[in-house]
Amino acid sequence: MKVLIAYRSRYGVTASCARTLAARISSETVVRDLRGPDRQSPQSFDVVLIGGSIYGGRIQREIPAFCDRERETLLSRKVGLFICCFYTGERAEAELQEAFPPWLTAHAFARAILGGELSLSRLSMLDRILVRSLVHPARDISLIRADAIEELAARVNALQPG
Repeated sequence: MKVLIAYRSRYGVTASCARTLAARISSETVVRDLRGPDRQSPQSFDVVLIGGSIYGGRIQREIPAFCDRERETLLSRKVGLFICCFYTGERAEAELQEAFPPWLTAHAFARAILGGELSLSRLSMLDRILVRSLVHPARDISLIRADAIEELAARVNALQPG
């Protein structure tokens, strides 16, 4: 079984989560940033995990573009979806629901909210001003959910034949 983790990351949090997830999947796994030059086609994979981070209530535009471009292939594969965001509960579920096309959300075998992280030194000046005006963080914050990463990896590992 071959697994593709296709993601977009603005400040590296989703990239880090994607690499951590890949390390916990026992099948051959390829991790690809959808913005990079090597845009991996999902055609040669059995399982495709798609993820991104939420900024201003939206996922990066490369995510829905990838989903729409690869719709036929994705509908013929096992697909899992994940987001990185600071919200929990109903608000996080709503963010996850709105991040992906409805046809893909309905098709997905797994959906996960992996939490979020805020590193003030990594933010652009504009994002730093925005974050400080909304949240007033005094320090960096990490709310990455290792349990959610483990659970998603377990769901993928359970798909292995035998």
